[in-house]
Amino acid sequence: MKKFLLSLSAFAFIASASAQTYNFFDPADCDAEGWLWLDSQEKFNKYVTKYKESFDSSDNISPDLTPTTKILLLNATFENDMFEVEQPVCDPTIKGYNAEGVQGGEGSWTGAIILPGSKNANGSDEPNGGGFAFYLPDCAEFALKLSTEPQTIGVGLKGSKGSWPILNDFALIQTYYKMGIFGKLLAQTSQFTWNNAQDVENANTNLKLASEKGTKVAGSLRNNRGDVLLVQAIKIFTYTQTEYPTGSGVADIEIDNSNAPVEYFNMQGVKVANPENGLYIRRQGSKVEKIML
Repeated sequence: MKKFLLSLSAFAFIASASAQTYNFFDPADCDAEGWLWLDSQEKFNKYVTKYKESFDSSDNISPDLTPTTKILLLNATFENDMFEVEQPVCDPTIKGYNAEGVQGGEGSWTGAIILPGSKNANGSDEPNGGGFAFYLPDCAEFALKLSTEPQTIGVGLKGSKGSWPILNDFALIQTYYKMGIFGKLLAQTSQFTWNNAQDVENANTNLKLASEKGTKVAGSLRNNRGDVLLVQAIKIFTYTQTEYPTGSGVADIEIDNSNAPVEYFNMQGVKVANPENGLYIRRQGSKVEKIML
């Protein structure tokens, strides 16, 4: 019986690891890992919709955000000293900041959605800087590549499941900021890759962006620091195929597994750094197999 249960556990892990997912963006516009780099005007024209200037943050976003809209830019929710509501800007040529905060320095990225800063330089519980929203049939993965001049990155992440919401219906998932001894930052570096953001969960409501196949989810992200924030690449995978032809899912992209790092897991799915004799699950790139050592 014990061996049978272990085999079921292994089967479940392998099935999970190889579940079919699809790139929310056209794979032809993404790199081999599925990242959409925001480095061309053609990509902005194809995927980004600007928020109507006549709307404010409390207006229904549905006239702009439809299932075929990929990224909807959101204005800041306050007026600056010039009595203007600042808007995000798309710039495919802007040089991002490297990990040391040097714009255009070694290791920096090119092209970005530029999100204006928050009214509160240190951030707040209700982020009010520029941002963007998105609407998904379901969510398998959500990740971002971000950069900013100071070594402090703070954002506000909101979401809603099962319906097509107005902005005010987005519920808080997590707020990242640092005000004195209060709050916490998303990262204390000028350049950051935020992987698996879909798994960030509200401790009180259990709300997160990750959802099962067919469970609709909408999300929004806003800058929650005083300086501008550059969103330089976005990765979104779904379980439900959108408008791209069958065969364009990330699971169908041919990957060279030979150079990928090898990882081992026990039969409960826990990663093992130095496996000894026994039955393990071996993963290298997209290849997953059960082996006996």
